[in-house]
Amino acid sequence: MAVLKTTLLSKLAFVAEDATKSNDRTDTVRGRFIDGIKIQLAALEAEKANKPFILKRERREKDEATGETKKFEKEVRFNKWWEVSQGVLFVFPRYGSKRIALSSMGPAIKAGAKLDDVKNVLELLIEATNGGELDKALLEATERKAKTQNG
Repeated sequence: MAVLKTTLLSKLAFVAEDATKSNDRTDTVRGRFIDGIKIQLAALEAEKANKPFILKRERREKDEATGETKKFEKEVRFNKWWEVSQGVLFVFPRYGSKRIALSSMGPAIKAGAKLDDVKNVLELLIEATNGGELDKALLEATERKAKTQNG
């Protein structure tokens, strides 16, 4: 009669590596959108104080002579999400460089006549994002379109 030898590893439940990966991008998309809103809030505060807002990002560059990689800050292009039309401020939320429609009415959100109204809209967008209300619109905006093959 054969005796089955029990090993310590036999007590573990092994699965294929693919089963461990989650394809849920929701948290990443929410985080990036909120980061964008925080930059807009900083730009708004600078505009209220009549100061210029300069957005800088950390960049890396390899020195050809030494082969050493150096970090430095570089000024990057920045677009405000708000515009004035006929004395009224409108907010156009973006994900990256793309305007996103958070409603079936379109991408524009009427804020009011003052910069504080824009701040209120941006803060509401943060709350709505954290509450999951914008997940569908944000995920749709980040979908990669399949490239069509032309002839």
